[in-house]
Amino acid sequence: MWPLNLLKRRHWILLGVSVLFLASYSGFVSWGKVAQALEYLADQPAVRERFATPIGRGEAIVTSFMFVLLTPLALAAAAGVIAFIGAIGAGILRTVLPLRDLPDWIFLGSAYVGVGIVLWVLRALWVGPAWEFLGLIAKAILIATQ
Repeated sequence: MWPLNLLKRRHWILLGVSVLFLASYSGFVSWGKVAQALEYLADQPAVRERFATPIGRGEAIVTSFMFVLLTPLALAAAAGVIAFIGAIGAGILRTVLPLRDLPDWIFLGSAYVGVGIVLWVLRALWVGPAWEFLGLIAKAILIATQ
């Protein structure tokens, strides 16, 4: 019996990540495209002068560490806020529309479509600060890894 037949999905994922790590560590897989993307993000006008002080390297290390540490929590909080807004929108749609016999997923789906449309219409308000934030994190990672 082949022993890899007994592995579950999480074992295959862990095996794949381990192989990718070993391939990148030994130089078989290059991170050149990732480095180019980080340099492109870090070369924004609002980010260029950040971390230029003598204490800048320490600040960059702390910033990149906190970004890596707190990103999963921030994504979970953002998903919770979006779910809450979707639930409120679905409840409002259920009370306003006369089609109360429809399943909940229709109201929730239309509320999420509405949230997506609102985010797309208001993208001029949040895209610029989001790029600046990504540039700041990219610059911090580049400085911390040098």
